[in-house]
Amino acid sequence: MRFTIAVSNAGPLPCTKEIGRSVRELVVTTADGAKRLWSSNDCYATAGSEVRVMQPGERFAFSLQWAGSTSEPGCGKHTRLGAGDYLLTASVAGKASNPVIFRIT
Repeated sequence: MRFTIAVSNAGPLPCTKEIGRSVRELVVTTADGAKRLWSSNDCYATAGSEVRVMQPGERFAFSLQWAGSTSEPGCGKHTRLGAGDYLLTASVAGKASNPVIFRIT
């Protein structure tokens, strides 16, 4: 499954933002949001900086392939998730999106 996180400048003026791996994260939780199952930061390097000057209306998208399994900090044990509904939340610089429900069949 491919997940994408998009960052955009919704303001009327150019802005400078840090949008590197160190400040962005995708998290999968149980459908009720109670249990964290996977994070893009567990197994992907988060070092480095990516400061961008974003023009009004400009959008940057970052994608990654998710294997459909759990993860742990440090890229420990992985367990394949079963069929069901899950929540995906994206965050950039501490600001989280509204969770999106998705289904594994």
